[in-house]
Amino acid sequence: METLQREYTAREFNRDPSLISRAARRFGSVRVTNRGEPSLVVLDAARFPSLAEGGSPSLLQTLSSDADWDEDIVGEPPRLQLFLRSVDA
Repeated sequence: METLQREYTAREFNRDPSLISRAARRFGSVRVTNRGEPSLVVLDAARFPSLAEGGSPSLLQTLSSDADWDEDIVGEPPRLQLFLRSVDA
């Protein structure tokens, strides 16, 4: 029985693309590396529409929404006091 992974080499991808396809279906996405550097991401077709249509909120949308974590921050942080002095040459 084969063990599916989340990352494969380009050589493994070329040798057995159906293995990469099965792994992408199981995990949602699989990275393919070439000489240790990421070169491809193989996605399951079910995940693609949500990524292509912007199904995930942007960072700006997330930060500007009324998020639950925002309730933990109360008041203003204390001001940092800096003391400047001249530099003797």
